[in-house]
Amino acid sequence: MAERRGGRAVRQRLMLWLALPVALFILVDAWASYRAAAGIAQSAFDRLLVTSAHALADLIHLEGGELQITLPHAALELYGDEAEVAGRRGDAVTRSRMIYRVSYLNGEYLAGERAVAPYAGLAPVHPRYGVRLALYGTQLAGEPVRMAALWQPVETHDGMRYVVVQVGEPSQYRDRIARGILWQTLARQSALLALLVVLIWCVATVALRPLRVFARQLEARPATDLEPVAVQPQTPQELLPAVSAFNGLLERAREAQAAQQRFVADASHQLRTPLAVLQLQAHAGLAGELPAREALEQVAATTRRTARVVQQLLAWNRARAGVPAEQIATVDLRALLEEVAVELSPLIAARHQDFQLDAEPCPWTGPAWMVREIAMNLLHNALTYTPEGGALGMRLQQDAQGVRLVVHDDGPGLSAQMQRDLFVPFVSGAVGGRGAGLGLAICRDLAQACGGRLVVENRRVDGAVRGLDATLVLPGWPGASAGRPDASESRP
Repeated sequence: MAERRGGRAVRQRLMLWLALPVALFILVDAWASYRAAAGIAQSAFDRLLVTSAHALADLIHLEGGELQITLPHAALELYGDEAEVAGRRGDAVTRSRMIYRVSYLNGEYLAGERAVAPYAGLAPVHPRYGVRLALYGTQLAGEPVRMAALWQPVETHDGMRYVVVQVGEPSQYRDRIARGILWQTLARQSALLALLVVLIWCVATVALRPLRVFARQLEARPATDLEPVAVQPQTPQELLPAVSAFNGLLERAREAQAAQQRFVADASHQLRTPLAVLQLQAHAGLAGELPAREALEQVAATTRRTARVVQQLLAWNRARAGVPAEQIATVDLRALLEEVAVELSPLIAARHQDFQLDAEPCPWTGPAWMVREIAMNLLHNALTYTPEGGALGMRLQQDAQGVRLVVHDDGPGLSAQMQRDLFVPFVSGAVGGRGAGLGLAICRDLAQACGGRLVVENRRVDGAVRGLDATLVLPGWPGASAGRPDASESRP
């Protein structure tokens, strides 16, 4: 069995194309959840800072002619200078330390931590709280801190005066809360993704079971079984195009096999007789029943006929195989006919026949070897049936409908029997039964493959047959009329 190679399995593709978008969605959703959690935490803790700032502002009072701020014991736990956190639950931070600073508008220190930089400038009126309030982030001892700066009017011995109350806390606690929400979301959704992958694998396994059954059926079929695959009621709709395409392939393979078998049968039938004749001629020469020279001459003649039969069989098989795209080329038909005439000129000269080529330059696009084979067969038939000293030739014409190649001779023409069996393979009209009877059958199939047709008709003058005209009609472009039912015909 051949090694199985290919792309990814369908299950892998399903998992990949379903799991990747889901994973991307999970990442986007987790990031959105993180941003939402961070925003909620920011808003909640900002409100706590504003509330703390108001509470501190309410503790500012005039004492001994100076502004003072006295923190109660509960507030000292929150705003202690030394404590990092006000309480812990195990190793988890439950509340972060808060810092504050109270200063005059000019930045003069009044109370709180001196390390906190006074707020510069004038804060706008906050749309939510209705007071001059600024919420901003800054750094304190290299640590990010979230601050709220509140403008608070207080009564002094000089009258009403504004102070700035700044309250803040490190951002680490609220960031830790947002990250915790992010990791919890990722863990939960990752578990859901793992469950989804398992479900996809199970569903794909069940869905692809008919495909595996179909594959086992194909593996169990013998190589000689080219019958179409039957479509079962449980066959999925998605598998029907594959079954139809496979049945089409089987049909083409069956036709190709039948054509090959016919070719082998025809070839064996036609070669059996010349091979038997060769064997008899060789035995006759070896046994001394014939002079050696005469036996060799007969062997040579039989070998030539056998070689031509083989050549014709191969050309016939190529004609029935179709025209590959790489065989399409543009050629000058006049030059092609000149080559054919030169190749057969020794035979024409040996029979003292008068040959004439009437052709102008004629470019044509198509399988040149097929046209050459047709011209070769037609001209060979013409010189064979034309008596010694007779006349024959080729004429090339071109018009809007296409190209017409006419091979004419002044031989005896076609009898009624020959007209009936003209294109029947292995039926020869040669005197004495010479020839394989394949020439015109090959020409007909080649003409069809070129998209043209072959017409063979007697040429009559004053009602009497004066020769034969074999006309190959080619389209102006290849394949214009391929497969036409009237690709060949004979006329009395």
